[in-house]
Amino acid sequence: MKIDLKANARGLLMLFCLLIASGCNSGKKETVRTNDAKQELDSLQTEIQTDKKVIVSNALWRWRSEDKSREFTVKILKLTDDSLIAQYCAVYNNGGKLDCDFDGDANIRAAFDKDENAYTGNFKSFFNSGYGACSIKWTNDNLIWKIIKAPAGEYYAPDQCVLEKVQDSEKEKESQQKVAVKNSLDIFPLDYDNLSRKIEMTTSTDAYVKNIFKQQYQLGVDASAELPSNGDFHLYLISNVSGDSDLLYLITTRGQTFIDGLEIANSNGDEAEQTVFSMDTSYDISLFLYDGNQRKLEGSWQLNGNGKFIKIK
Repeated sequence: MKIDLKANARGLLMLFCLLIASGCNSGKKETVRTNDAKQELDSLQTEIQTDKKVIVSNALWRWRSEDKSREFTVKILKLTDDSLIAQYCAVYNNGGKLDCDFDGDANIRAAFDKDENAYTGNFKSFFNSGYGACSIKWTNDNLIWKIIKAPAGEYYAPDQCVLEKVQDSEKEKESQQKVAVKNSLDIFPLDYDNLSRKIEMTTSTDAYVKNIFKQQYQLGVDASAELPSNGDFHLYLISNVSGDSDLLYLITTRGQTFIDGLEIANSNGDEAEQTVFSMDTSYDISLFLYDGNQRKLEGSWQLNGNGKFIKIK
């Protein structure tokens, strides 16, 4: 019997190649699965890191004192693994003093300190103080603020506090805009001296109110509270403390239209006298010059049912 060695050799060679090809394909499939698993893990880690950044940066963080007379918020404007840029707003004495800025300017710049596991850097109050040193750290979904070195000059940020994330900004804004009293009987008579006890000022003010006020007085709204009105209009108490004097205004609006306004308080630390006010249950408003000892009547106004401040004395 004649054996075709060439044919057998070709057959063996083909069988060998098939086995090799099968083994190579199997190896490629394993490599693909391994690479896929690595990609999925990398993707998951990226998502976790991204979510962490979202939790930290896209939110407002807030602390309030137990008596609610002080509030401190921190808004993260930019965050990386190495650096942090933020803005704080410090409310003192129920809005009597506002260490805030409403144009989005940053006043905190820090770098990540691995030894402290925190962002440490400089901050400056919006009262044009010198620079101080601070640290910001996240622990158990809370933000820990600490002043390492106090700045020279006026500032109202707390020395140390634990801030919580504001979960729902819209609900929070709506809640803040409500006056912390039930009806007009709780508010009036309202006086400059009892203002902080009867009114809860908020730094969250509707944009249209800010625009109306700026158009009329060329001033910004640093804090506000809506008061019960005696007609078909809104009555707002507006605070401006960004300039040389601490100012208070009453303004009335209907819809998004300005009706009238009245400056009711003006205090400047460089001057002995200041303007203060009182407002009774009949919406009669009296303005006084106060020198620290006694009040001298400057004039009286009546807020009528149409939202106009009518001078009566």
